[in-house]
Amino acid sequence: MTHRPSPASDRPGADRPGADWSPPHPAESHLAGQPGKLGRAGGEGAGVAGGVAGADDPVGAVRDRLPVAFGALWGELPLLASAGILVCTAGALVVLLSPGLSPLSVLLAALLISPVWGAVIATTDAVVLRDRGGVAVLLKNLRKHAFAGLGVGVVPGVVAALGLFNWQLYSGPVFAVPLAVSGCASVLLLLASCFAFSLRVTSGLRGKTLWFIALHLVARAPLVPLGVLALVFVALFLGTSVAASLLLLAPGPVALFASAGTWTSYGTEKHALHR
Repeated sequence: MTHRPSPASDRPGADRPGADWSPPHPAESHLAGQPGKLGRAGGEGAGVAGGVAGADDPVGAVRDRLPVAFGALWGELPLLASAGILVCTAGALVVLLSPGLSPLSVLLAALLISPVWGAVIATTDAVVLRDRGGVAVLLKNLRKHAFAGLGVGVVPGVVAALGLFNWQLYSGPVFAVPLAVSGCASVLLLLASCFAFSLRVTSGLRGKTLWFIALHLVARAPLVPLGVLALVFVALFLGTSVAASLLLLAPGPVALFASAGTWTSYGTEKHALHR
C-alpha cells in the first residue's frame, strides 16, 4: 500500500502561529536591519544585540530616547564632564595649531576632534540604548572607536576644506556654481554626520551604506541634526561671549541628544518599514 503524504494543513503544528512564515524580501532589510551590518555583536560594530535599536526592543518598536537623555544629564554627570574635557582639549589643539577658519583648520578639526567625538558618541549611544555609561566606558571606547570616528569625520572635513580652498583661490563669478555645489555638499554631509557617527560606531555601518542611510535620515528627520547643530552654535556663542568654561559643559549634552535623536529617528523609520 502506497503511503500518500498528508497535505500541509493536516500535518501537526500547521496551525501554529508562524507556520506559514517566509523570509522577508532582501529589499525590506536595507534600513530595517541587515544581519551582517546592523546586528553585529563584536568586531568593529560593537553592535546592539538583535539590531541597532536595542536587544530588548522588538522589531519595529518605536521608543522615544529623549527622556533617557534628559535623565542622564544628572545621572551621567562625570561622563559628560569627561567628554567635555576630551573634546575641548582636541579643539584647543586645533586652535593652537591653526587659528581661524581655513582649509587647514578644518582638516585639523576632522583629524583631531573626530576620533574623540566617535568615542563620546559610542558612550552616549550605550547610555540611551542600554543605560550603560561611565568614564571607564568612555576611555575604553576612545581606544576602540577612535579610528571609526576618524573615518566619519574626514568625509565632511575634506569636502568642506576643498570648498574653502576653492573659495580662497577662485572668487570670480565663473566659479560660483562649483562653489555652490561644494557648499551644499558640505552642509549635507555635516548634517548627515550627526547620524553617521552613531550608525558607524554602534551599528558598524560603513562606506556608501553608512552615508546613504544617514542622508535618508536627514531627509526624513531634519530637525534632529538642525537641533544638534543649533546646540553647538549656542554653546560656541556662550563660550566665546560669556565664559570660556561653558565650552566644557557643552560636548557631553550635545552628544547625548545626538544619540537620542539618532536612535529615535532610526526606530521610527524601522517601524514604518515593517508596517
